[in-house]
Amino acid sequence: MLELGLNGKNISTLEKFNQGESVSLRFAFPDKIVLSSINGFMSRILAANDILFLQEAMITILRESILNAVKANAKRVFFEKNNADMNKVLEYNSLMRQFKEKVVGDMAAIESDLKSSSYYAEFRIQKTEEGIKTRIVNNSPLHAKEEERIKQRMESAKHIKDFSEAYDKLYDETEGAGLGIILTMLLLKNSGIPQSNYSISADECKTEISLIVPFKTKSDETLMAVKEDIINEIHLLPSIPTFINELLVLCDDPDSSISQMSNKVKGDPALSADILKLANSAGFAPNKKIETINEALTRIGLSNFKYILLAATTKRIMDQRYKKFEQIWQHSLKVAFYSRLITQNFKLSSLTEQIFISALLHDLGKLVLLAVDNDLTIKIADFVKSHGIRTTTILEEISIGISHSSIGKLISEKWNFAEFITQAIAFHHSPLLCDEKFSDIINIVYLANIFCGIEDRKYDYYFIEPNILQKYNLSDESKCIELHEKCKEGFRNRPML
Repeated sequence: MLELGLNGKNISTLEKFNQGESVSLRFAFPDKIVLSSINGFMSRILAANDILFLQEAMITILRESILNAVKANAKRVFFEKNNADMNKVLEYNSLMRQFKEKVVGDMAAIESDLKSSSYYAEFRIQKTEEGIKTRIVNNSPLHAKEEERIKQRMESAKHIKDFSEAYDKLYDETEGAGLGIILTMLLLKNSGIPQSNYSISADECKTEISLIVPFKTKSDETLMAVKEDIINEIHLLPSIPTFINELLVLCDDPDSSISQMSNKVKGDPALSADILKLANSAGFAPNKKIETINEALTRIGLSNFKYILLAATTKRIMDQRYKKFEQIWQHSLKVAFYSRLITQNFKLSSLTEQIFISALLHDLGKLVLLAVDNDLTIKIADFVKSHGIRTTTILEEISIGISHSSIGKLISEKWNFAEFITQAIAFHHSPLLCDEKFSDIINIVYLANIFCGIEDRKYDYYFIEPNILQKYNLSDESKCIELHEKCKEGFRNRPML
């Protein structure tokens, strides 16, 4: 059995995998290096077999399986440390309450104990005729209560329709195999993978979670009620006003004059105010605040002005229906600011304008999602944060039938936005799926969004796609942190409105 190369970069290991040999990675605790290695290896394998669209689902399932395996080991270490017998009912119930309080939710508290113990977990992966077979094995047998709980969860999963129902009825962190099993079954259903391809088994020495990912899947096309509401919301959105379309055409006309553009925009004072606010917030004038439309046109140029005009108009239309979600716009402004700085750092100045507008509009779909079902959105965000899942997109899809990225894509297409904007909105959480000709635009928006998420404690640096890190020479985490610090410093020093 071969060891998985660090960060999945070992080419000989990939070649052996393609020849049908089993590849593995053994660990006592799933630290950043372990998770990055598994993420990177999975990304390469899925891409090579033309099923990269399954990436987020597979990585989420693997992370949940790893978490359950390590929790099971941690439980045994905890019991041994307290000289308790898991087979004695009273001791088991008493220690489990302590385990929940001291360890569950903060696995780092027992990391050193796990690493010094004889317990381990192992990720195994093999290419078979049926598909890609993954296994998570830990060297401890199932306790009777654990086995009973798993059977109950597997049975419950057959009757759960969506994540919201699972969250309300079954959310319970007292044991390792909790909502993760239900989440896995929902992800499999949503991905078109038979639930029979997933199994949990044990003997007197080990427990194994097995999943076979077929090379071809059958997607479930069921439209959920909330999804239908969202589609209706998009249809009801008004079109871009004719006046704005005329201004956008003028921006593309080389014969247009600054005074001509300025006079037209000034006819709408509210629009003028929005444009000035965006121009300053996005960092177009790092040393001096832009005070007038004439000054904005002179300093940032017609091309940049065009995208600010488009963003301001989009914001106005959305605000008329979804005004209470101002925090989404504030987040998007910050991502746009960071994107400009990252673009400069990578010396991609020719893409500055496209990257700026893509970043500013990347979360457009979240406004509609929040408006249609805010309670569900909060539940999803809570679970994503507590379980260290890389993005809310997967849970949105299995809960609603459509993610905020896909919602934004539909809005972008309705308003005939440029293709690069539509792609950035659609793939800002899954940049490896975008069209290669737009990869730099989407990758930078993705990085800026991740940086903002790290500040909000939603993500960590090891969540970032290894392929992206490698492409921009950021594989060394210190370089990633250094770039992030530059973004934060630039944002702190921006002109205040």
